[in-house]
Amino acid sequence: MNHYEENGYCLLENFFSETELVSIENILIKFHRLWLADNAANYEKGILNSHSLTSGDYLNDKEKQMLFEFISQDKFQVVLKEIFPKAPIFLNTQLFFDPKNTNQKNYWHRDIQYTGMSIEDQKEAIKTQNVIHFRIPMKKSERGIELIPKTHQEWDLQKEFEVRNSLNGHHQSDDLERGEIIKPERGDLLIFSANMIHRGIYGNERFSLDIIFCDNIPELKNFVDRDNLPSVKTFEAIKNKQVFDSL
Repeated sequence: MNHYEENGYCLLENFFSETELVSIENILIKFHRLWLADNAANYEKGILNSHSLTSGDYLNDKEKQMLFEFISQDKFQVVLKEIFPKAPIFLNTQLFFDPKNTNQKNYWHRDIQYTGMSIEDQKEAIKTQNVIHFRIPMKKSERGIELIPKTHQEWDLQKEFEVRNSLNGHHQSDDLERGEIIKPERGDLLIFSANMIHRGIYGNERFSLDIIFCDNIPELKNFVDRDNLPSVKTFEAIKNKQVFDSL
């Protein structure tokens, strides 16, 4: 995982078998269908991701358990041990899809900018706090994600900051010189830091599952929603319990 440590991301090709993906694909499709029905107005307004697949009423207990087992599978644990300095915890799930408006522009961001932290606190937090996405594309021709390597621990250049924050005539969708497009295929696992500057690339009917893990520290545990964690019964049936033993 030296590539991740240095650049803030890595692409593991052919990480999943087709059988592994099929085992959860219908669950994701069901969640997305029901979520869209309930969030039609937000979809019209431009929303392009959902979250918290393991809470709420869209999925039944068996489907949630299958997701929890997928999230806590052995080979994820191997990867997590190589990336995180100490054992991490599960934070949330997200589904990423195309906006309804095909002309909608994407936007550069760091996830940490939405936490309410000051700029100075953000600058310090990215050096010590780890929040990491495991992106799993379900389409064969994912257009991917554009990111700026090394910014998982380095702050923006001046223009990058202005673009990301729409300052001085710049827009969040402006191209950035250091941007690098990564195109994972179905079967691949893309790992990237939520702290880094990045943006999604829309099109080709994208449909990707993100599983998010973070350091087991109070500052990040505050963002863990209990409703997203397994029930007591489900927890007892899970092999790698430590990833959910967070509260």
